[in-house]
Amino acid sequence: MIGTNAPIRFCEWIGLDDEQLKDYVIRLNGSNPAWFNVVDAYYSAHDTLMEWVFTKQWPGERVKGAIKQKKVLQFLQLQPDDSTKWMFIGAFEVLDEYQKEDGTVAYHYREIPKYAPLDARAVVYYKRERGDTQFVNDLGSNEKRREQFLETMTLDYVAQSPISALPFPGFENVRLTYRQLVAAVENDVWKSALGSVQAVYLQTDRRTGWHYVGSAYSHKGAERGLLSRWMEYVYGDHSGGNKRLKELGAQYIEDNFQYSILEIFDMNASPKSIIDREHWWMDTLGSVYHSDDEQPHGYNSVAERSNNLVD
Repeated sequence: MIGTNAPIRFCEWIGLDDEQLKDYVIRLNGSNPAWFNVVDAYYSAHDTLMEWVFTKQWPGERVKGAIKQKKVLQFLQLQPDDSTKWMFIGAFEVLDEYQKEDGTVAYHYREIPKYAPLDARAVVYYKRERGDTQFVNDLGSNEKRREQFLETMTLDYVAQSPISALPFPGFENVRLTYRQLVAAVENDVWKSALGSVQAVYLQTDRRTGWHYVGSAYSHKGAERGLLSRWMEYVYGDHSGGNKRLKELGAQYIEDNFQYSILEIFDMNASPKSIIDREHWWMDTLGSVYHSDDEQPHGYNSVAERSNNLVD
């Protein structure tokens, strides 16, 4: 009988025994913020990330990512400074390989649906050695390596939703892509935090560098502060009623926008005090669009900057 505190072996937990693992490669994709943060890319540039984790050979380099079995389990390093925690992003069939114009060689793939509910939710503990030696782990040709993963890759936790694989970082450290924002407003931990404050927030167009400053306040107890405002962006057309954001279109915003928090207020702060700070941030960041600006870089309207009243 397994003790209540005994580690849960991940491969066994998802139904893969020693014989089945012979068909698999395990790929542990490390993270280096200086050139590629894999977890950030999973949400903000998902297609690019998936192409990267299925790359066999980069231009001008030796082959580092050969997948020599029919299937692969893909993991991302959860935190750049911790090489023991890995976020599961799926199990895949490897179909064939192709070469891009720049010389990159990569694989076509197809996800195995039965494991998809665990994507970006299951986090495992596994101590990877330094260097390339355990970047791609062929479990079909290496019995010792197969036994090592069976015995020592253990389930650390299963997050409620993809965003909560990472804990709430504190208001001053919130910086979400649109896709991360969608997951955040559906997660209990994030909902509780975002619903507990009023705020001045920032939207950044990562393609152009343009800004939009907004405020979120609970007027007459009808809303839950920042949570309510950000839910409007998620479930509406993502514009919040701003003309220029609406002109960009929903798809552009989903692909390019980032959401962060400039300043927070308790739920008793007056709407006017929050709007005053919103205007201060608009002026500080130059986010108000004026038609005669030589180099405009803001999406806020003049009317938004002039608004001093709350109905």
